[in-house]
Amino acid sequence: MTGRTRAVPLALLLAVLATTPALGQAPLQGGQRWDIAFEISAWPALGDLQPDAGGTFKGAGFGIGGAWHLPVKQLASSELMLGVDGFITGTDSNISGSLDEVMARHLYVGGSIKWLFGEKRNVSLDMGAGYHEVDLAQVDANYWSSFEREHWTRRRAGAYVGATWDVGAGRQGKSGGLSLGLRVHYADFGRVYDEEPFDPVLGPDAGVLDGPVYLLRIGYSGR
Repeated sequence: MTGRTRAVPLALLLAVLATTPALGQAPLQGGQRWDIAFEISAWPALGDLQPDAGGTFKGAGFGIGGAWHLPVKQLASSELMLGVDGFITGTDSNISGSLDEVMARHLYVGGSIKWLFGEKRNVSLDMGAGYHEVDLAQVDANYWSSFEREHWTRRRAGAYVGATWDVGAGRQGKSGGLSLGLRVHYADFGRVYDEEPFDPVLGPDAGVLDGPVYLLRIGYSGR
């Protein structure tokens, strides 16, 4: 990930703070916001990897995520919030002709900016940057037990942009409800290969693992 890419979230935050009127024009209503969500991921580069052990990683995965934000600036029709955001997703795929499988886990945690718009404040633009960790492994299994035989782990910085629609926001007496979100993450983990040549799983060159990673978030938000 380039320095220019890492600078985008910070540049946007500074621009928002510089162009938004000072606090005090309106009270910060609603207080802190929290979200919990079911995550559906699509990662084309993951599905393109070709491990020597056979099989393929599924490009689609599932997991859980969450976020917590505090309001920092408010206008008549928009609100800026800062907070933290994270998720963990996983996917696997059976190796043809055996009980073994290859699997992938993806963890993210970082800072985030949420800019809510509209009279009901029910649509937001989201962006953030933080820490990504990916773990690829082969699991040897039989009918009685299983163990992870080989790992490839990488940690990288990354950034995302997205949008959220709070379906139930603004209803009288309602402080939370269903939320739908779409995000695009980017991080470059480089070339995937076996670090242990005596027990090959991924092989000398299984491909390049980079972004984008698409996330559909279906969850509940409350304030």
